[in-house]
Amino acid sequence: MGLMDKAKQAAMQAKEQAQHMAQQGQAKVAQVQQTRESSELYKTLGEAYYNAQRHGGDQAAVDAALAALDAHAEAAAAAPAPDAGAAPPAPGGGVVPPPSPAAPPAGDFTLDDV
Repeated sequence: MGLMDKAKQAAMQAKEQAQHMAQQGQAKVAQVQQTRESSELYKTLGEAYYNAQRHGGDQAAVDAALAALDAHAEAAAAAPAPDAGAAPPAPGGGVVPPPSPAAPPAGDFTLDDV
């Protein structure tokens, strides 16, 4: 393989890598925007609920906030899947579940040992 062929192959690999990184960056930006929109919708829902419960606010505002949140969740579910190299979004709109409790230590312990 000649020097020009090697240079051409290296340039093609660099181009493919740059395109892949650009796609990953765009996916990350879209994910961040979706998370911000979700956060804003949850904030709106919380404010509407608080006003309805504590200040005699309108229940229609709560219903509207719920409808907007449902529409956002449906749109997120219908969005194309992220790139295989990117981490999938956490279920529940970015809410991470608490860690599972640690396994008890191995041994033949009883309550009498305490």
